[in-house]
Amino acid sequence: MKSLLIALTWAALTCAALTWASLNGFGLNSPTEVMANTKFDAVTNRDVSPDAQQARQTVVRFLTWYKNHMHEANQISLVNQAAGKPYSVNLKNGERYLRYLKSSQLLTDAYLNQWRTFFKERQAGFRQSPQSEGPPTGFDYDLVMLNQDVDMQFAALKSLKMGKVVISNNKATVGFTLLNTYEFRLVRQNGRWLINEILNQSQE
Repeated sequence: MKSLLIALTWAALTCAALTWASLNGFGLNSPTEVMANTKFDAVTNRDVSPDAQQARQTVVRFLTWYKNHMHEANQISLVNQAAGKPYSVNLKNGERYLRYLKSSQLLTDAYLNQWRTFFKERQAGFRQSPQSEGPPTGFDYDLVMLNQDVDMQFAALKSLKMGKVVISNNKATVGFTLLNTYEFRLVRQNGRWLINEILNQSQE
């Protein structure tokens, strides 16, 4: 009976821990776990400054956050696609989407404003060139990672390979490979590195 009680207590604690991780967005890949498995370029990893380390950590934290939240984000419908009617951008949902990304606390307002402008431009584009069939132009890929294979990418997150980090005053660029080659551009605001631009160099 005592052994059974211990086993049940252990199971309850494990369940509680997993629930806490899920609620806090860590899932099975916390930033610490990802960093522990990340491969670093032998040349660019020499004498990494504290600023470079912090910039890298911001990138890893965001990738981890997005892996655990991308499906919720992408459930927010950005395009109205009623049968037989021209497509239109759902600007209200666009704001919901941007607020959701902002909740990561790792993106600049400038980054979010770029997408706000994009939504308005695509709305004008749909009005100028109506579309009612097929994938909506400009929305047929993941807007954060800028490709169509985002699930495959994040399944390989533990194989993340960090590249060069360049620091210039309050700006930083962090390169890495996650199936595609990326460059994240960061700025330092109030002592914290935040992501200001995301480039998928494999798609350019």
